[in-house]
Amino acid sequence: MRYLVLGSLNIDMTYRVEHIVNAGETISSVSVSRSAGGKGANQAASLAKAGEDVYFVGKVGSDGSWVLDKLSSYGVNISKTIVSDTEETGTAIIQVDSRGQNSIILHAGGNKAFTFSDIEGALKDFSLADVLVLENEINLLPEIIDMAYDKNLVIAFNPSPCSPEILSLPLSKISYFFLNEIEAETLSCLGRPLKEDCDFRTALKLLKEKYPQSTIVVTAGKKGAYLIDDSGICFAPIVDIPVKDTTGAGDTFLGYCLSSLMKGEGGQRALERASVASAIAVSRSGAMEAIPTKSEVDNFS
Repeated sequence: MRYLVLGSLNIDMTYRVEHIVNAGETISSVSVSRSAGGKGANQAASLAKAGEDVYFVGKVGSDGSWVLDKLSSYGVNISKTIVSDTEETGTAIIQVDSRGQNSIILHAGGNKAFTFSDIEGALKDFSLADVLVLENEINLLPEIIDMAYDKNLVIAFNPSPCSPEILSLPLSKISYFFLNEIEAETLSCLGRPLKEDCDFRTALKLLKEKYPQSTIVVTAGKKGAYLIDDSGICFAPIVDIPVKDTTGAGDTFLGYCLSSLMKGEGGQRALERASVASAIAVSRSGAMEAIPTKSEVDNFS
């Protein structure tokens, strides 16, 4: 089994601040750093660090070559990534406050410049039982989902950042959904924010009714994480350790959870393992740099 992550790659500029800047306000940062990021790249790094055979396909400019080198150092195969002469690498401006919470501004760059030829080239060597991982930071998603489904790939989808257009995608072809509270509310059409345990369980049941072919994972921040499949609903609380930076926490969770699910370890084990991995990640600074290795997750206590 191989994983193809077809997604975004960004150069992250992270500013540590006392608080997230308000409208009309100018503040000074405590520090600034440049790092590798993008949901697709982070998810590829997470899967690779979990021990999986991972290929990443993104579209970057020449300014992103150092990010590809970093992915390669984690064991991600970057041979299919497209380096464009005309597009610049996507960028993200990230504010991280004194509590570890973040606010992010994205500039898509090459992430929104995929062509049909790019997609055909990315998918051509993958087939039945291989896994395609997607998020919502790239273009041509309907076409990618259709093409992957026709090739009998397992499709895992993280619809982030969430937008109303998500509901127009061919979601009946998705095998695994990875959602946060807002995405779960949007896709379930529950009509109210998810705040209590009963809200999450109601949304999960609505989602399973809408997408009976899918396993659906919902992360609920400090409230833990939920999963529904044909066996019912599983829940795992967070692993509560001091938070330094939440950037990339969801991507870490996805990589380790999907790895466990595809190994047949079951929903409860997958949630618990992913919760450990994401807890370790948020205790560190950065995005893909903060993602723990398989041995770190195995040895956590």
